[in-house]
Amino acid sequence: MASQTRNIEYKRKKDSPKHEGFFTRYRIGISILIFVFGLILTLSILSYSPRDQANLVSISEIGKILTGDEQVRQKLERTHNWLGFFGAKISFLLINYTFGYASVFIGLILMLLGIFLFFNKDKRLFFKWSFYLLFFSFILSVFLGNLKLIFGTEEFKSEICGVVGLYVADVLIKLFGEFGSMFITLVLFLLFLGFIFEVNFYDIAIGIGEKVSAFLNKLRFKPRRKPSEVKILKPEPKQVQKHVEVIISQPEPETLKVKETKESESVEKAQIISREEQKRRQVKKLDFKLPPVELLDPPDEETVADDEELNLNAELLRNKLANFDIEVEKISITPGPVVTLYEIVPAADVKVREIVSLADDIALALAARGIRVIAPMPGKGTVGIEIPNRKPTIVKIRSVIGSPEFKNFNGVLPIAMGKTITGEVYCDDLARMPHLLIGGATGSGKSVGINTIIISLLYKLKPSEIKFVIIDPKKVELVNYRKLVNHYLAVCPDIDEEVITTPENAVLALKSLVLEMNERYDKFSKAGVRNIQDYNERVRRGEIKSEGIEHYELPYIVVIVDELADLMLVASTDVEEPITRLAQLARGVGIHLVIATQRPSVDVITGLIKANFPTRIAYQVASKVDSRTILDMNGAEQLIGSGDMLYLPAGASKPIRIQNAFVSTEEVERVVDYIVSQPGYDKPYELPSVIERKKVEINMWDELDELFDEAAKIVVRYQQASTSLLQRKLKIGYARAARIMDQLEREGIVGPPAEGGKTREVLLNSEIELESFLKQMREGKK
Repeated sequence: MASQTRNIEYKRKKDSPKHEGFFTRYRIGISILIFVFGLILTLSILSYSPRDQANLVSISEIGKILTGDEQVRQKLERTHNWLGFFGAKISFLLINYTFGYASVFIGLILMLLGIFLFFNKDKRLFFKWSFYLLFFSFILSVFLGNLKLIFGTEEFKSEICGVVGLYVADVLIKLFGEFGSMFITLVLFLLFLGFIFEVNFYDIAIGIGEKVSAFLNKLRFKPRRKPSEVKILKPEPKQVQKHVEVIISQPEPETLKVKETKESESVEKAQIISREEQKRRQVKKLDFKLPPVELLDPPDEETVADDEELNLNAELLRNKLANFDIEVEKISITPGPVVTLYEIVPAADVKVREIVSLADDIALALAARGIRVIAPMPGKGTVGIEIPNRKPTIVKIRSVIGSPEFKNFNGVLPIAMGKTITGEVYCDDLARMPHLLIGGATGSGKSVGINTIIISLLYKLKPSEIKFVIIDPKKVELVNYRKLVNHYLAVCPDIDEEVITTPENAVLALKSLVLEMNERYDKFSKAGVRNIQDYNERVRRGEIKSEGIEHYELPYIVVIVDELADLMLVASTDVEEPITRLAQLARGVGIHLVIATQRPSVDVITGLIKANFPTRIAYQVASKVDSRTILDMNGAEQLIGSGDMLYLPAGASKPIRIQNAFVSTEEVERVVDYIVSQPGYDKPYELPSVIERKKVEINMWDELDELFDEAAKIVVRYQQASTSLLQRKLKIGYARAARIMDQLEREGIVGPPAEGGKTREVLLNSEIELESFLKQMREGKK
């Protein structure tokens, strides 16, 4: 596109020569003349000889050259300069009345000007380098002038520094002395070199300060005091981990006060005691060994993009921005396994949004699959442009699990996320997130990412420390973990499958987790603790004693939902409510959610769900709308897939680009088989039963409403079950009609509330069937 623009402009100028200026029309010729003149100056100065001063012809004698004067002819023959009389004269003037021998840079500047005009390059770049050369000539002239005045005139002639250098050096020596003048000149020269080569004097000063501070501390013999380290790079994972977790306890919703019969109270108490005893046996510590890293495939040799590719991309990037009049002062390159980060420092007058708007043009110029512009880089005065490598490297999970960063990570629930664009291993703590929302298109790497999370936790925590509730509506992605039922899985007694695959069972499992959360909060309340960490620590020390309650260490529970869209499509209300409650309250009791979806739309990731998931991962998506649904910002649509993701930690303003670690199905099977080969528990860790709890609640309810039979006949007769129908037919208020409708649902006459405001389903077809049902119901209650 840029070449087309240049061609169009060139044709337009060619077709209308009347509107062109003199310089534009004769630019090539003028540039050649300037270059030749600069070359003449350079050669004349390089061939300057002080002996030519006696042979210089005065202005009055110039005319005698044409008449063949013998004296003038002898002077011209004795001239040593390569360019004869003209070269000797012009070099004499420049060397003696400007910068001395350093005036050779004046000729170089004219040659540089001719080259820039000939190729029609950016003039700002010429002015910058011209200033550099002139300033260097001035500094060199002053330095040589100092040498001449300090060491005398015998060793140093006046031509060496010129009038400018000699005058400035004389002024400096009179003001600051010989040493001060030389010191000031050298400091200016060093600052000039640092400015050209972009030396960071701040880093140098910090390094010198650290060394001086360390030396002084050694002299004072105070080993406890260590010099403070100032690090410009990102903090190490250890530093990130050391945060104090603040748990804000929220009041539990008030429960409905009802009259309990002694029989129901004793039955419920007996069930709780038996379940607590069973749970205590299910979380006892086993003689268990964590899986070795040798079970995973060894990582491939990491190949980073070669210097030729990096430099070529940098030059193409600079030229493309120059075509749009965007000057780049510096480009720094940070190669990674899949993506390379190019950090550019634009000129002071360049607006950042101008660079952002050129993302598609840059991608076209570099022939890249997709680029991402970060403007500006967080904490830096640069603009980042992430460009995919032509030959990406697969990040194997063994290179992350076996890294010192992951081994030394001391988080509660450590997760090996993968590697950043700089090639560093990135780890985080699920307990601090505290819930994770994952979104991305089909095939972008979500299921592999979930497997990476599970494998990371299996490599760090034993069965007594963590349990998983896995919901896999796809039925094939996480089926391998079914074998871990007696080691790592938590199951609901109302469900007959270890890895949940149906929406109905998923709803029961989520409701069971809500009951587990409430039971744990009741236990924490009686023990006087705020969160699971404090509770387990006090249990280990034997500091908690409560009558009627047995206290034991509770495991963390990680809930994995591989496809939320399928559950929301079938039963959105029944799924959204428990997920929202768990996301709001469950972190304090050690229950954490990891939810993934391939359809990141607002009807799947609702406002309630999104508000309670501050930590999010976005894989490649199809549009900017999907990216904003997950991250509240653009960027995920520019990812390249295959595990390329944007990770947005809680409270962060900009996401982190990470290449997710790859774990194959064979690796998962090897890890699972190694765990299964070790002794496990007799029974899996059981969550509270939703059906049993409902039976207890039914026994605690008041007697049926006196209009119950008549209401049942109305809904069966009209085959329509709605609260408004009962209000009209029975002439009662909304609260009583709604309570009767709940009783009809509880007894199995009508179904649960339907989606979209539709009426409930009537489960009985005729009044005869209803009479038989009511008779059996009353006989059963007797």
